[in-house]
Amino acid sequence: MKRLVIFLFLTGIALSENLFVKTDFILSTALEGKNNSAVMDYAMEGLALSTSFFEFGYAGILQLESDVINPLTASTLGVQLPIAIGKYVFKRERPNRQYKPRLWNSRWTPSFPSGHTATTAAWATTFALTVPNTQPIMIGYTLISGYSQVYVGNHYVSDIIAGWFIGWATARFIHYSFESNSLKSMETPLLRISIPL
Repeated sequence: MKRLVIFLFLTGIALSENLFVKTDFILSTALEGKNNSAVMDYAMEGLALSTSFFEFGYAGILQLESDVINPLTASTLGVQLPIAIGKYVFKRERPNRQYKPRLWNSRWTPSFPSGHTATTAAWATTFALTVPNTQPIMIGYTLISGYSQVYVGNHYVSDIIAGWFIGWATARFIHYSFESNSLKSMETPLLRISIPL
């Protein structure tokens, strides 16, 4: 019975892949901007273009204050590897966008996963883990950043969801790696030996 359930489940996933693709396409098209409001268009394009500059800039300025890499910089930089691997393994083409950009908007790399969204999710997750009372603001920032990428026609909704997951997972891993290493260094006394010359 267990094998039959597993077989039916896997068969259902295989047969419904086309349904997922169609739903992703329909949802992405529905959420894409229609060039109806210049204010909304400029706001979404500005957000889509500026989030990475803001995140890398903030992490970089914070890093200048320390000799040791901090979790925010590590997660912002560390998420770039899984993004690059995902993009060039899947090589998904960008959506055929109907939206007409009002600002400069490039689409050089493959679509899946969204690099902007993954970077935002990694940055915001680390920030929220470091400063817990900012969690609602960081969730809102991550959601609106992801939506801006769909709005300007750069990504499908599934690219955004994958970016959110990759960014969140990378940030959690890096944050807890830093946390466990700092606890180990606090528990383990340092042995210092001085040799008189």
